Amino acid sequence: MNLMLLADSFVPYSGGSRVYYYNIYKRLAQQFGHRVTIVTKKVPGWQEFDRRECWEKFKVVRRGAPLKTWKYHELPKIAITMAEAAGVLASQPVDLIQTGDMYPPGIAAVWLKRLTGKPYLTFLHGDELAQMEERRFQPILRDMVLRNASVLVAANEFARKKALEAGVAAAKIHLVTPGVDLERFRPEPPAEELVRRYGLAGKVVLLTAARLAPKKGHEAVIRALAKVLPANPNVHYLIAGDGAERRRLEELTRTLGVAHAVTFVGDVPNEMLGAFYNLCDVFVMANRRVSGGDLETFGMVFIEANAAGKPVIGGRSGGAVEAVQHGRTGFLVDPDDTDELAQTMALLISNEDLRKRMGNEGLRRVRTEYTWDSRATCLHNLCIEIGRTRRRVAV
Repeated sequence: MNLMLLADSFVPYSGGSRVYYYNIYKRLAQQFGHRVTIVTKKVPGWQEFDRRECWEKFKVVRRGAPLKTWKYHELPKIAITMAEAAGVLASQPVDLIQTGDMYPPGIAAVWLKRLTGKPYLTFLHGDELAQMEERRFQPILRDMVLRNASVLVAANEFARKKALEAGVAAAKIHLVTPGVDLERFRPEPPAEELVRRYGLAGKVVLLTAARLAPKKGHEAVIRALAKVLPANPNVHYLIAGDGAERRRLEELTRTLGVAHAVTFVGDVPNEMLGAFYNLCDVFVMANRRVSGGDLETFGMVFIEANAAGKPVIGGRSGGAVEAVQHGRTGFLVDPDDTDELAQTMALLISNEDLRKRMGNEGLRRVRTEYTWDSRATCLHNLCIEIGRTRRRVAV
């Protein structure tokens, strides 16, 4: 089939949903022979990525920049997305439109369906639905996208439940959770060069790999670290990622007197992320819901860390409760309770056997339940079924 994905951003832009699309669509082209065209925006590093990744059956078309907000003054950009998609439709055959964002791609797909008759499939991650609930008119746009889609693909149970709450029939929703690249993320000895660079020899290392954004919970971990450190002076906290919160978080480490035990690594290239998981003893991200409805909808970093054989600590919020098996692959905590977080961190810091047991259980689970090939097969089957249904209707 000829598939066109509309996404406001795409890799190398950081973000779990973008990695989700890349891994699935790459396999749809490689393993099933679908011709895939990604219509998206320019992000830092896009030229090198596209030169390396694009080929005859996997093409990326980029124009302009991603949206900065979902505010109403951005509405005219629906026309830009429609024009870009229409250009692809005019230049090559497209059997099925797929949308990776509710806005503007989802709205554009509704109008393209009305104009061309092309069916569309929409992905749901949950955060977009939660955020729309807290706005006055956006639920109207949400319902229009959901109602007109042939199929909805929920990337986690949280998104599936949100779609059901919005009135979507259960039969229309298909759950396709993220996977893990087991070649990139696997247990390996810590890289000696990185151990030297960050002074980690003899340390118990905590790691958070995420954008520095309020919903990721870096502040809670830093505050919990201040409670843990006096009894565990050999602990070091690595923060891999960057963002608007960095300056405030750095100041917080100085205020709490833990700056010597925290390293802000900055952005880590995707190809280096596996090495950072293997640097740590415990992966921790106290994800939480913040004002505006923004939250962690699954937390791919938790299963990536498990794939490296590491135990994880996550916030009891959003889709993380699906990614982390409490008491088996890691622990879930109240992200607003730094005492509970500190106690959980201290438990894993002090108990190497527990770390190994949980890390091994997480690795076993990932290898049996979270392969990207199985996710691509699910989407392939959905695409084929939509095509068959459309042909039956046409006859």
